[in-house]
Amino acid sequence: MKKRTIARAATSVAAAAGIAAAGIVAAGPANAQVPFDLRIEGGVNCSFGEPGQPWSNFWSMHRWMKVTNDGPYDAPNVLLQEIAGQQRFAPVLKPRESLFIETRWAGCWPSSISGYTHSSLIDPLHNNAGIWANVQFRDAPAPEETPGG
Repeated sequence: MKKRTIARAATSVAAAAGIAAAGIVAAGPANAQVPFDLRIEGGVNCSFGEPGQPWSNFWSMHRWMKVTNDGPYDAPNVLLQEIAGQQRFAPVLKPRESLFIETRWAGCWPSSISGYTHSSLIDPLHNNAGIWANVQFRDAPAPEETPGG
């Protein structure tokens, strides 16, 4: 009876080792280098006295989002989507190329931009979505009162 228990234990250990080895071999392709990586970035920026703006618009706000192909190969069918807003599409996004979404407004107030990107092929998802916001409020200064008026 003791020999049978030892044989079963040895068989169990061998089976567990085989399953573990198969898991390691199967995990290899998942860790292989991906052909491209879509990286999204953005921001909401306020600036004073931008060139080309009339002086009546002291402050202006710029909301933007950009996706860039950081991989060594082309990314097919890339979509950049602003949540409840604009979208941009490229049939092929070559390495280091980008797609942009941007808006500009006179004045500056708390605002945000958020969105995501994807392709028809799988790429790492850790940098495919984002939200950016500001909490600034800048209004044009009130006109000076005229004396005696």
